[in-house]
Amino acid sequence: MNKTAIMITALVAVLATAMVVGAVDKVEIRGAVQEVVDGATVTWTPQNFAGFYYDIDDDLGNEQITMTITGNKLEEPNGVKYTSTAQDNDFDFEDWGWYRSIGFLGENYFAGYSENKPTVDGVEIDPELYKQSTDTNTLVDEQLLKVLIDDDTERTFTSGTPLKLADGYELMIKSIDVDGNKVYVELMKDGQSVDTKVVSPSKDGATMSDKTYYYKKDIGDTEDLVIIGVHFKNAFRGADQDIATVDGIFQVSDQPMDVSVDTEYDKMRISSVTRDTIEMDNKDNAITLNKNKDTTLMAGIHIKTADQDVIDAENPLRFYIYKEVTEPGTYEIRGAVQQVVDGAQVTWDPKTFAGFYYDIDDDLGNEQITMTITGNKLEEPNGVKYTSTAQDNDFDFEDWGWYRSIGFLGENYFAGYSENKPTVDGVEIDPELYKQSTDTNTLVDEQLLKVLIDDDTERTFTSGTPLKLADGYELMIKSIDVDGNKVYVELMKDGQSVDTKVVSPSKDGATMSDKTYYYKKDIGDTEDLVIIGVHFKNAFRGADQDIATVDGIFQVSDQPMDVSVDTEYDKMRISSVTRDTIEMDNKDNAITLNKNKDTTLMAGIHIKTADQDVIDAENPLRFYIYKEATIEAAAPAPVVEEKPAAEEKPVVEEKKVEEVAPTNVTEEKPAAEEKPAAEEKPAAEAEAKPAAEEKGAPGFEAVFAVTGLLAVAYLVTRRN
Repeated sequence: MNKTAIMITALVAVLATAMVVGAVDKVEIRGAVQEVVDGATVTWTPQNFAGFYYDIDDDLGNEQITMTITGNKLEEPNGVKYTSTAQDNDFDFEDWGWYRSIGFLGENYFAGYSENKPTVDGVEIDPELYKQSTDTNTLVDEQLLKVLIDDDTERTFTSGTPLKLADGYELMIKSIDVDGNKVYVELMKDGQSVDTKVVSPSKDGATMSDKTYYYKKDIGDTEDLVIIGVHFKNAFRGADQDIATVDGIFQVSDQPMDVSVDTEYDKMRISSVTRDTIEMDNKDNAITLNKNKDTTLMAGIHIKTADQDVIDAENPLRFYIYKEVTEPGTYEIRGAVQQVVDGAQVTWDPKTFAGFYYDIDDDLGNEQITMTITGNKLEEPNGVKYTSTAQDNDFDFEDWGWYRSIGFLGENYFAGYSENKPTVDGVEIDPELYKQSTDTNTLVDEQLLKVLIDDDTERTFTSGTPLKLADGYELMIKSIDVDGNKVYVELMKDGQSVDTKVVSPSKDGATMSDKTYYYKKDIGDTEDLVIIGVHFKNAFRGADQDIATVDGIFQVSDQPMDVSVDTEYDKMRISSVTRDTIEMDNKDNAITLNKNKDTTLMAGIHIKTADQDVIDAENPLRFYIYKEATIEAAAPAPVVEEKPAAEEKPVVEEKKVEEVAPTNVTEEKPAAEEKPAAEEKPAAEAEAKPAAEEKGAPGFEAVFAVTGLLAVAYLVTRRN
């Protein structure tokens, strides 16, 4: 059995390697774009940086980063200053009053309970969770707690189904008295009892204290702080089970975040903490704003500078702060917050709305939404206007020149090739992909193509390993001539040949045309458009396989997006298309800006209005546009429950062999008899493999392959 253990351990390691799941995507939420100008002071707040915490309903969240630029530096300790102040935030279950909310590093945190008294049925009452806590302010103890639940959804639970809370907590009904007045509840944490109490929501004249279950504990230096509150609406004793209805839950984490003075978060450190405010600076960490840098400022918030070609007084270095999000979920990338004021005109562009396409390196992207407010309406057809204009965007492989790039609905699209000539080795040459295309402008045909690849990474591929492109395309080396000058290549699409060509990257005096493979086709009404370009650096004929190196790839989709006049995108329709510009309006779709509305404006871009309590001349209705970004969760690991079933099969076969084998058989004979059992395994694999493919589980074939090896190992060692 020792041999079995060793072999199984080794094979399980192989199995684990075969089943690694790829990393999830990330979302970059950028703030307003700024410029590096000596002596300038630039500021980001929740209104112009969606990475900060902000609650539009109550206008909560006041995080602020201010940078003072000296030359091209943010000198220490005051080149970067961060401040955030706690504010009263009403519980979703409003009869509890308020808690002290503070934005920190872009998240909403709990800083204590407010002593302000809520009014219930016309009478001021004590704030319940404040009243039940001994210490009520966590900032005094230099710590914050994450808000986990703040909810007034009405829900029912029973003695058989506990109320699920966060962080492993759940509340159980142990019993209800005969009159249904007293409810005996027990709080569990990870299956262990941590608290019991009696609440009396249904008794006559029940007070807030009678109706509220609370659990308090010491959190660091903060003593007897309520971390869970549950408001009971009523309770009933049933024949089979007891039932309770709750309509308010509040919970904060029992794991504090340290915000004590001198705590460091990357380049920033906490310089001051009061009972209401946190301040940070960049003491001992001067920051230089040079081109093409990505500097982690603090806990997920970065500074990005442009990789721009020209930096001078007229073209200062561009930069912005951004927040990187990697956790799976759906995130709201909001634009600058505006107000509904009659006669006002408000505008968002890529520098004030991170949902629009923007390339900081070349300052590309000029999508713009302008809203003209009449009363509280965006009248049709010109209450909302959208414009975007194509710009020259240099290929990553710069010797090809430029393509026409246009932002549309927040994405980068291809609108054609530029006729401008690039300079290579001091000589102007024809722009290769423009030259090889018959039609060179897709906007003329009222269509756009998604940019799939624009890359100048140097990579090598061989006659045995094709060059993988996007959308099912791959480029294969068929052969290279003896001198290594001519490379015969074939382009495949979903396994079918669609094109063959010869390129000559290594011949003497090779031109750009000699070195460039291109594939062109008709896309809608656009004829013979190059949709794939690959630049070959060199090629070699080898003894065993041929090798080529490429250092430029450009590919656009072969599926066009329709941008013809009168095409509708939710509330918006395309009103005009020229060879350079797309315009949209809200013809036939007037939009009313009432409170607490979420209106889809166009293809993933929404208008959100606040659910605010007071709307008047001094407090106009707040609103913003936003775009949703979703990070998909990692694919689940392949189901391995089938593994024992696969293991059992060889074991059964082994028993059959043992039954017919003579008792005096030598050790060699069973080994020979075992071969058929091992040979039968590929058949099982062949049957199991399509099933795994149907499920779409990556690497699932490896489960069966390794299972077969495990079975053979088991048989061999058992017989020995």
